[in-house]
Amino acid sequence: MIAVTFRAMRAPGRRASVTGPVASAVTRRAHAVAVAIGTAAVATLYSVFSLGGQRHFETNAYDLGIFDQAVAGYSRFGAPLSLVKGVHNGFGTHFSVLGDHFSPILAVLGPFYRVFPHVQTLLIAQAVLFALSVPFVWMFTRRALGTLPAYLIALGYSLSWCLQGALADDFHEIAFAVPLIAIAIERLDAGKIRTAVIAAALLLLVKEDLGPVVALFGLVIGLRTRRWKTGLVLFVAAIVVTVIEVDVLIPAAGGRPGYYWTYYAALGSGPAAALWHVVRHPASTLHLLVTPAQKVRLLEWLFLPLGLASLGSSIVLLAVSPIAELVASANDNQWQLVSHYTAVLAPILTLAAVDTVAKLLRLVGARRVIAAGRPRAARRVTAILGAGYAAGVLMIALWACARMPFDQLSQHWWWHTDQVDVAARAAVAQVPNGATVEASDHLVPHLVDRAKVMLLDATPHNAPWVVIDEGRVDWPLTPWEQQTRIGWLTTHGYHEVFARSHFVVYYRGSTGA
Repeated sequence: MIAVTFRAMRAPGRRASVTGPVASAVTRRAHAVAVAIGTAAVATLYSVFSLGGQRHFETNAYDLGIFDQAVAGYSRFGAPLSLVKGVHNGFGTHFSVLGDHFSPILAVLGPFYRVFPHVQTLLIAQAVLFALSVPFVWMFTRRALGTLPAYLIALGYSLSWCLQGALADDFHEIAFAVPLIAIAIERLDAGKIRTAVIAAALLLLVKEDLGPVVALFGLVIGLRTRRWKTGLVLFVAAIVVTVIEVDVLIPAAGGRPGYYWTYYAALGSGPAAALWHVVRHPASTLHLLVTPAQKVRLLEWLFLPLGLASLGSSIVLLAVSPIAELVASANDNQWQLVSHYTAVLAPILTLAAVDTVAKLLRLVGARRVIAAGRPRAARRVTAILGAGYAAGVLMIALWACARMPFDQLSQHWWWHTDQVDVAARAAVAQVPNGATVEASDHLVPHLVDRAKVMLLDATPHNAPWVVIDEGRVDWPLTPWEQQTRIGWLTTHGYHEVFARSHFVVYYRGSTGA
C-alpha cells in the first residue's frame, strides 16, 4: 500500500513542461517528501491520541479486547478466537470472530502482533492505516483543484470528526477500509482502473457489509469511465461474494444467520424484504430514517461541514449503503458521532465534495473564457475559489476539533497520569500472566494480551480472578447487577486480595462453583 502511494505521488499529475523538466521533477519530489512527512505526522498524532486513551483506561473489551484476542490467534497461525466475544454472547469459549464479521484481512496484523504482542500494536496499526489514506486525498484534490487546496483539504481531512470518532472508539477492522476506499477512488480518477478494482475488491475481506459499497463502486466505474463491462462484473461479483460471506462463511465459522438483522426488523425479515418494504412504504421508511432526531444530527454532521458539496458527485453513491445501514438501524450506537461506524464515510464524502467543487469551477472557468476570452484570468479565479473552499473545509474541521475527541489533547489531564490510573494499573497487575480472569469492560484491554480474559457481565463464569472497578458501572452491567455480582463473589469463596481507590481484585483458588 505504501509503495502504491509514493509511486502514484511521484507520477506527474499533468504533463511536464518541455522547458523545465528538471524543475518539474524537483517539484514533484518536493511534494512527495512534504506529503510523506505530513502523513507520518498524522500517523503520529493518531497514535498519540489512541495510546493516550489506552493509558487512561478509556478503551474497552468491546471491541479492543475482542480484536486483540483474534489477532493474537492469527499471530500463532491459529484461528481468530475471542474468549470475550464468545462467552459473553453465548457462542462458547472457542468462538472465531469470523463467525461475527467476515474480516480475514485482520490476519495481515498477525506478524506485527507476533513481534509486539500488545493491544497497543492494534491501536498504532489503526493510526497508520488511517493516515495512509491522506496521500490519496491529497493526490485526488491536487488534480482537481490544485496544489494549495490539496494541502488544505488533506489537513482538514486528517482532522475529520469521522476519523476522530473511530480513533476514540478502540480498534476495528474498518481501519483497513479507510485507505482502501481512498485508494480505489483516487486511482479510478487517475485512470488506473485495475488498481482501483483491486483496492475495492479487497474491501470484501474487511467486512461483509462493505459488499454493497464494492458493488456500487462498479456502478461508479461505469458512470465515470463508461467501462460498463468492468463495472458490471465488479457489481455482480461483489453481490455474490457478500451473499456467500453472510449465508455460508459466517455460519460455517460458528455465527448465527441474521444475528445483526434484528437492528433492521422494522424493515422486514431480510435484505430482500427490506427493499420491498422501501418500495411499498416510502413514507414510513423515510420516517424511520430520520427518527429519532439523533439520526438527523448525524446526517447534518456528515454533509454540512463540506457545504453539501458531496451530493453533486457520482462518488457519493458509495456512501448510500453505509449511511442507510446507520440511519435504518434500531441500535442507537450507530447514530452516535463518536463511533467507528462513520469512518468509512470520511474519504467518500471528502473526495465527492472535491469532485463537485472541481466540476463547478471548471464550469465557471469555461464561461469566463467564453465571455471574456481571458483563459489566464479564468484560471486565476477558479484557483482562488478552489483555495477558498478548501480553506473553509479546514476551518470547519478545526472548529469541530473543539467539540470532538481531539479536544482532549488540549487538556492538562490528558498528558498526565493521575492516581486513578495508578490504582487501576496496580489492580490489573495483581493478575498473573496466563491466568483466567473476569474484568470490568474498561479493564479488559489491560489484561487481554497476557491473560485469558472474559468480560465481567451478569453471569458468573467462575474464573479464579475477578477485577472490578466498583466506582463505576461498566457495560453490560446495571447498578443492581454489579452489586449482585459483588455479593455473589463474597458468598462463593472469593477473597479480596487487593483494593485501592475503587478498584478491587478478588481471587478464589479453585475454579469450582
